[in-house]
Amino acid sequence: MAEARQAVHSIRVSSLHLDSLTTRAKLRGPQIHGVEGGAVIVIPAPKYFVRLVQNKFKHGWNHFQSAIWPAPVWAVLLAISVFVAVVMQSPPEHFFRCGPIANALWWVDEHFVAVFGLGPYLPKIVRVIYIAMWAALLSILIVALIQRYFMRILLNYKKWMYESKPSMMTMAWGGMLRFFFLGQREPLLYAFQSAMPRQPVPPIKQTIEKYLRSIEPLIPADQFELQKKEALRFAASEAPRLQRYLVLKSWFSGNYVSDWWEKYVYLRSRTPILINSNYYGLGFNNYIPTSNQTARAAALIHQYMLFKLDLDSEKLQPTVVKGAVPICMRQYERLFSTCRIPGRDTDVIKHLDGADVIHIAVLYKGSFWRVNTFSDNGNALEAYQIQDQLDFIRASVGRALPAPLSAEANLPALTGIDRSHWAQIRETYFAEGLNRISLDVLENAIMVVHLDDAAPTTWTQTGNLALHGNGNTRWCDKSFNLVVFSNGEAAVHAEHTWADAPVIAHAWEWVLLHEVTLGMYDAGGDCKRPASLTLVPAVPVPGDGKASPNLTPGPGRTSSISTASFEEKNTLTSAGVPLPSRLEWLMWPELEKAVLEAVGTTAQMCKDLDLVVGCYQDAEGGYGKGFMKKHRCGPDAWIQLALQIAYFRDQGALHLTYESAAVRLFNEGRTETIRSVSLESRRAVELVCDPAASKEDKIKAIKDSAQQHQSYSRDAGCGKGVDRHLFALYVAAQGLGVEAQFLKDFLGLQYKLSTSQIPQRQTSVKLDKLPYATDLLSPSGGFGPVADDGYGVSYMMADDARTFFHVSSKRSAGNTDSERFRKEIWKALDDLRALFE
Repeated sequence: MAEARQAVHSIRVSSLHLDSLTTRAKLRGPQIHGVEGGAVIVIPAPKYFVRLVQNKFKHGWNHFQSAIWPAPVWAVLLAISVFVAVVMQSPPEHFFRCGPIANALWWVDEHFVAVFGLGPYLPKIVRVIYIAMWAALLSILIVALIQRYFMRILLNYKKWMYESKPSMMTMAWGGMLRFFFLGQREPLLYAFQSAMPRQPVPPIKQTIEKYLRSIEPLIPADQFELQKKEALRFAASEAPRLQRYLVLKSWFSGNYVSDWWEKYVYLRSRTPILINSNYYGLGFNNYIPTSNQTARAAALIHQYMLFKLDLDSEKLQPTVVKGAVPICMRQYERLFSTCRIPGRDTDVIKHLDGADVIHIAVLYKGSFWRVNTFSDNGNALEAYQIQDQLDFIRASVGRALPAPLSAEANLPALTGIDRSHWAQIRETYFAEGLNRISLDVLENAIMVVHLDDAAPTTWTQTGNLALHGNGNTRWCDKSFNLVVFSNGEAAVHAEHTWADAPVIAHAWEWVLLHEVTLGMYDAGGDCKRPASLTLVPAVPVPGDGKASPNLTPGPGRTSSISTASFEEKNTLTSAGVPLPSRLEWLMWPELEKAVLEAVGTTAQMCKDLDLVVGCYQDAEGGYGKGFMKKHRCGPDAWIQLALQIAYFRDQGALHLTYESAAVRLFNEGRTETIRSVSLESRRAVELVCDPAASKEDKIKAIKDSAQQHQSYSRDAGCGKGVDRHLFALYVAAQGLGVEAQFLKDFLGLQYKLSTSQIPQRQTSVKLDKLPYATDLLSPSGGFGPVADDGYGVSYMMADDARTFFHVSSKRSAGNTDSERFRKEIWKALDDLRALFE
């Protein structure tokens, strides 16, 4: 029996391996791979060579357009043609023909053509023409480079962030940016990257002063004096050497801290990323366009593929703040076809080029499937073609194919356990053979889609399922998972290493809004399809063996997949789409045991999470940011103060509070920490909670707190925060073997309250004409608590009437309760309003 099992295993490996090589050859060119007893050489058909060349040309063309931006290509070609014509018309003794520069160019050309032995065979006139052409092009690129540096100088100006009303200097600065750079033509996605300024290394003195000011309201006076003494000693001794190292690094790297942040905060962490690091995003507020699960999934997948095409071709518009200031778009590069690979000591990020992958991985009832979403010529499949593949999967699992074993159905749980343990299991059982091939298909996929059996009816239910899926249904290592529930509700689950939440939120918003505005569904809730589509048999579904009403061919509803060739995985459908391929796994008893242990671990983690989602809104006696603006208080500062009041009432004291701030005004910038607790906010909290304090004193304290918060927020957005600088100094100290007690003390302080705000609108899709436009907004998303005995709070100020909150904690902490804290937030917001009414 063992020999028979091994023989079947070898046949499957050979078949799947050959499938994999064929796909790689189509996308990347000829493939040569060693196999047992020899080698396999796969040469794709000529049409795939043509496509490969076209893709390379497109990438090169995009780089060229970005290099010469903001000049259009036609203007560059015209300038080159005019220059060549002028050179050709010039007499031999003219500067263009015999000057020092012309002689230098001629000398370079002679040595260049000599390499290929072409000198004697090229007429002099031909050489004059192409020398003039590349000299003109080189001159244009030099001008573009100078222009980039000029733009970088302009983008280093940050006073506009601190002005309530633009000054004359700011207006002139913005006018120059718009006229010379932003107003020329629509830029490509990465057109501004070479002009993005470097993130500055803040002065040591400034950072230490801010740090001491941020901890003063949180620790006893005697402990503060000791911290102050140690900080001053550090500034005078170890700090200057470490600071010089950071400044030097900032000159020769894309960003002085971002690569270290990714490596040491994310990839070196050994704790499970499920709940602790990954996060989620919800769909529309109160709107589900169809309750058909496969139709909804297919439409969302199709829109994601269109977004991917825009991303790969760089047609996606870069984000510009206030119409004048571009931000770094580098994080978008790893949105698709990206996976975090576990390692025993450190993980790595694996990313494949956009044109190298044409499939997604679909999880349904514990079985994984490879589903193509692009045709061989690189076009995105239509939504109905994807829906037919998903319907095929739904019909196959548990009927035409056996349901997977218990351990196999719970494989995703492995990605939610300790990283070193998962790496050891991966190395032992997934390093070769059938499991390695199936795992490669999964990890290389554009994204993972889960057709979830659950049907959540509240935001809290959806949030919990999106974040952890009960611990055994989210492939946590992938850049993101799209989750579509049985009632048509949808959400995303994202890994945090490769990018920050606004990137996922932007793509998710784009997909959701285009899904609705394009009217993708027919009257029956299925994806629209051409009326001329050839009628073929419907696909049977599990259960009674009859055709599903949703799958029965009829007016406007025919299937592009025939079941006649069900057993042949490479058989094409009538629409030219391959059938989905089920991923197969070889489950050893030891692997089954490891998987089931992982299920127990992740299930306990999910059970321990206490997550609630709610909306504070006008309709229920609340208010939104409109009320805050009316009383001239920054909405974010108002919310942060309310959170501190709620935390003080809930815990009896204030603790270190984290709010993330984007630093994408700089090249490869990610985030900085806004230390929300200040001397001003502590006084405001104490006064608001003191019944004896006067209303005037409370209002003044609130406004002082808001002003301080806004000032720190602006500093953080300009790269002048505390945490990233001190973190980088600590990493440099470790690398240089420097002992710095001050930096160890800094890292020892834990954020008990971790908060984050996500912007609502990042796209320009118009919704005014839709009658249900008010429902076309997402309650945003959330994350797990950073501290085991603290809270995680994500909030999104949707409009002038609504603010969504996602509150998380751990049940095992004993001192926290998410619903209790949510009620405290509501009460704090009510109390703040009462003071200003």
